[in-house]
Amino acid sequence: MKERKERLKWFAKFFKKGTGEADPQFQVYRDEVHEIAFKRAFELLRISESDVTKEQPIILLAPEQLDKRSKVRYKVVLEDEKTADLLYDQALITMLLFGEDSLFFYQANLDYRYGFVTNDVVSEVSYIDIMSYQTSFEYDDIEDPLFEIVDLDLFLYDGRVVHFNLRFRLFNGTEEELVLNETEKLVLDKFHKIVREKKRAF
Repeated sequence: MKERKERLKWFAKFFKKGTGEADPQFQVYRDEVHEIAFKRAFELLRISESDVTKEQPIILLAPEQLDKRSKVRYKVVLEDEKTADLLYDQALITMLLFGEDSLFFYQANLDYRYGFVTNDVVSEVSYIDIMSYQTSFEYDDIEDPLFEIVDLDLFLYDGRVVHFNLRFRLFNGTEEELVLNETEKLVLDKFHKIVREKKRAF
């Protein structure tokens, strides 16, 4: 109980201001919650590490309110003069794990303040069931944008659509000539390469 109170006190202080310097303790708290989510993903999918290929999983994070009584709190941490990182105390985590014949999907809500993971959803999709996929870039408001959003959607033959958020970032006021950053390019290149190879194998 004492540890939880200290944790909540730390988060209240850290997110009191919307901008500031990074604190390594946030990464410690966040990594703890991510480790819990990773274990739950394997347990709920009923798979082991041997069921997953050597390809590293794709892990995506986006802010999402879990506690209805408490909105997501944000903090902009300046990494350098041109780059800023948007931190938040509640998130939606999405994991893509690649098997030999199937794509494993895990999603859950995270509350870093309490070290809490809930609303877990898992799914297993055969590569052959993927009809197409779509990447989109948009602003939350076209006239007065606050956030940039990049999404990846998988369209399956049974009519379902599986949605992944690749970016939820503060708009820096400049329209970039290149839409994707290097991390997003790596994620999409990896996803496209693996799915195309697997589908060709069938």
